[in-house]
Amino acid sequence: KHIHYGGLGDAFTNAAGPKSDNIKMPGLESVVDQATEDMNRARQQHEDAVRAFEQKAAQRQMAVPTGDAQVKAKLREFGEPACIFGEGPYERRDRLRTIMAGRSTESQHTKRQEVAGDEDLFYTEGLEELLEARVKIAEWSIPRANQRLIKERKARAAEDPLEYEERIDRFCTFLQKSMVAEVSQVGDERPLTQGKFSPDAQLYCTSSWSGFIKLWKVPSCEPTLTIRGHEDRCHSIAWHPTCKGAPPFEGKTVRLASASADSRVNLWCLTESQPLAVLEGHEDRVNRVVFHPMGEHVLTTSHDMSWRLWDIETSSELLLQEGHSRPTYGAAVHPDGSLAATSDLGGVVRVWDLRSGKSIMPLAGHGKQVLSVDFHPRGSLLATAADDHSVRIWDMRKRRCLHNLLGHNKLISEVSFERGEGRLMLTASYDGTVKIWSTTDWRCVKVLIGHEGRVMGADHIPSSINGHHYIGSVAFDRTLKFWSTQGKAEPPVDATSFM
Repeated sequence: KHIHYGGLGDAFTNAAGPKSDNIKMPGLESVVDQATEDMNRARQQHEDAVRAFEQKAAQRQMAVPTGDAQVKAKLREFGEPACIFGEGPYERRDRLRTIMAGRSTESQHTKRQEVAGDEDLFYTEGLEELLEARVKIAEWSIPRANQRLIKERKARAAEDPLEYEERIDRFCTFLQKSMVAEVSQVGDERPLTQGKFSPDAQLYCTSSWSGFIKLWKVPSCEPTLTIRGHEDRCHSIAWHPTCKGAPPFEGKTVRLASASADSRVNLWCLTESQPLAVLEGHEDRVNRVVFHPMGEHVLTTSHDMSWRLWDIETSSELLLQEGHSRPTYGAAVHPDGSLAATSDLGGVVRVWDLRSGKSIMPLAGHGKQVLSVDFHPRGSLLATAADDHSVRIWDMRKRRCLHNLLGHNKLISEVSFERGEGRLMLTASYDGTVKIWSTTDWRCVKVLIGHEGRVMGADHIPSSINGHHYIGSVAFDRTLKFWSTQGKAEPPVDATSFM
């Protein structure tokens, strides 16, 4: 039985459905807003979960002290309370792990920002002498850049690119078949650090941990001059661009510069046993010294995280340039003299405009310390060598890395291009080898094996001797070696046919 309240008409009306004015359908905008909020909430929850997972993974990989006393000491170093009420040794160690993970995350974020490069610019007032030097460098570099471009256009018009590559391939094949170690000589009682050919290819200079600087004849490798350069380790040497001839020299002009761990740079005329001038100002060891192509200035890098520009004539410091957050190491100057490249032990390379003082191009790509940089003679490429066993080739015009050469299985101590045409590139490594690379297709042409220790440096000869190519290398085994294409070919080959 059913009991109905009210009339049957009302019952049929209600059964037909609710009134239309009682139905409130949500609008499209409210649906989209709600979906967006849900998506944002879900995305935030996902990011928080990923961040928590990465933090836990980092905590598991951290080396945290196990002793309670060491844990308390570490907490005090971080400025945290050594003990919290109700906390046991296990909870205290877990708290230290969390704190260390948070600190490492902050440091990684800071490093990423540093590598990305901040665009904030700040300027400090320079000396009047620095302004004069910048103007002089600009007036000297612009005509050289113009001459270089005109020369490249003429060479491109005179020779087909395919013919040029074929000629380079013939030369590389000649090197591969005929280049061997011609001379090996013990250079010092302690490991050698660097070796450089003089601009006219008559001398080869070596530096060592003993502080001695020695000059050797080319190609006989006979010692001609020994100088007590520094009381501490001598890390780098550089020839003046206009230095010519062999001892005995005449006149008191700067012919050589040397850098040492005693934070000094000595300028030598090579006619006396004492330096012609001493450049003092760095607060830590000096790693590299390079002459500006104009011949009036010297650039140095140091562990004090700065590089400096010096005036040779007055022996005064013109510029103290900061910008690296780690000790600066490698240094090179553009063939035109307009740019300078410096590297640091944090893996960052910076290109500086010497005419304006700006850092125009930060290059971040290496995962470990960058120890050597060098410009291609044609000026458009920059090579950087690092502890990550790789050499990167950067295009200065496109502002990007063109090639990443994984050529060694240990640290690469030096990279250098062939002077003049730039057909070859050298890399020296702690794996005990020197490798020659073709700059047309970036393949390894020849591996020079002979040193028993890690190779500290290698250099091309500026000009061939009787048509033959020479390479000099120095190593931790205290020896220097000359590698050449002369006299070992069977039958003897006329090298000029491959040039």
